[in-house]
Amino acid sequence: MKKSLWFPLLAVFLFVCILIANIYVFFTREWESSFAPSSYATLYYPLDVPTIRSWKLVERDRLQLNLACAQPIAEWKIFTDGANPQTSLGTLPAFHIDTTFSELHVYRIVPVPENACPAIEIGIRFYSREFYASLGMKHVDVYIVRSNVPCGIFEQFSVADWVDDYSYVGEEGLAAARRILKEEVGITSGDPTFAKMEKLVPYLRKKLKGSGGVPKDDERWINPWVLYNEMINGTGKGWCTQNAQVYVFWANQAGIPTRFVFNARTQDNTIVYTGHAFAESFIREQSRWAYVDLSQGQIYVTNKQGEVLNTAELFQLNQHNAFDSTLARIYVGEAWAGLPGVARTDTVISVPFALCNSAVRTEFTAHSIFKYRRPPNVEDVREIYTGFFRDRTFLVGNLERYFFKPQLAYSFYPTEGGQTYLLRRVLLAGLLASVLLCIGALRRSKRQ
Repeated sequence: MKKSLWFPLLAVFLFVCILIANIYVFFTREWESSFAPSSYATLYYPLDVPTIRSWKLVERDRLQLNLACAQPIAEWKIFTDGANPQTSLGTLPAFHIDTTFSELHVYRIVPVPENACPAIEIGIRFYSREFYASLGMKHVDVYIVRSNVPCGIFEQFSVADWVDDYSYVGEEGLAAARRILKEEVGITSGDPTFAKMEKLVPYLRKKLKGSGGVPKDDERWINPWVLYNEMINGTGKGWCTQNAQVYVFWANQAGIPTRFVFNARTQDNTIVYTGHAFAESFIREQSRWAYVDLSQGQIYVTNKQGEVLNTAELFQLNQHNAFDSTLARIYVGEAWAGLPGVARTDTVISVPFALCNSAVRTEFTAHSIFKYRRPPNVEDVREIYTGFFRDRTFLVGNLERYFFKPQLAYSFYPTEGGQTYLLRRVLLAGLLASVLLCIGALRRSKRQ
């Protein structure tokens, strides 16, 4: 063998080895391995609500905020205890504060125009270094602050980052869906979010009546418009996963920002600790995510203050069976016709959540791992790979999720998402490097 061929052959051998390693890791992965651990703050404090990243003392009686927000705010009005307005600009607004010892003062920071984002309210008590010195302690000035918006530096997404545009459905399908929402569901752009949800969930429950059952293999990759039509026409069946996919599609088309959430934990793809799929819709009027389960006819759940509850909050409540003060807004079809006090079906009512929370009670256990899917909202590939050849969005979406865009996860349990994605990315980088090495080696051998 010529000496000049050793280097190309070695490069090809290296490429083949790394390719085999990539393929092995891909086909032997756990079903639930494509996610990364995340915090409550990242999942539930969107950039649409201003976040105070940090505070700065410009002067003893003047504070500056470092704000993050989904859209830039050019001007702010700051009111002290509802009066004495000050004006400040940009993402670093500064304002004077009252440093009267120990008095609580509330500062309301309002964007201009007022509807650009939610207002910020901060309560501040001031304790001076002179006060501490009078008691024999050497201490700096202390500002006790309370805020109605998140404070801190953490990964954040805007609500829009969670919303799939469903361009892969095609303009014909999207136009048909918009027409149905207007003409059949009766949703208008001026409807409040709750009104839209209370029209949409009953409509979908009635249309999907009788569609429950084991889904076909194709329904793991099929786009939600086609999936919906198959289910209502009797040619397709669906579990909670398909119901959630359908709701997420229709809710986003109705102008309700909505994301897909999958609660599951498995071992060796065989032992299933828990498994349920549902959705979360963003309630702009409250700046909160709300748990929605179309398969159960549950539109949202509220606490005693009327605030909608999200998945993580219901998960925590379930660990202590602490549902006494929660109410569920549900569509009463066949599923809930037997509830105490329900006089008729085909209606939307509020009931104690404890009467209809069986899915949460059995599935939101301490074993749960909740995965929050970022667009595109295509199903995760399992052992069936035919979708790769049928649908480009399914292929690209799954590969992107496999290497670069993990579903974010929330759980009691530690997860291996960090190591999983490090291994995948190292193998991918190695594969690309070996390709370049092969190309370079072949060019070098030709020149010799």
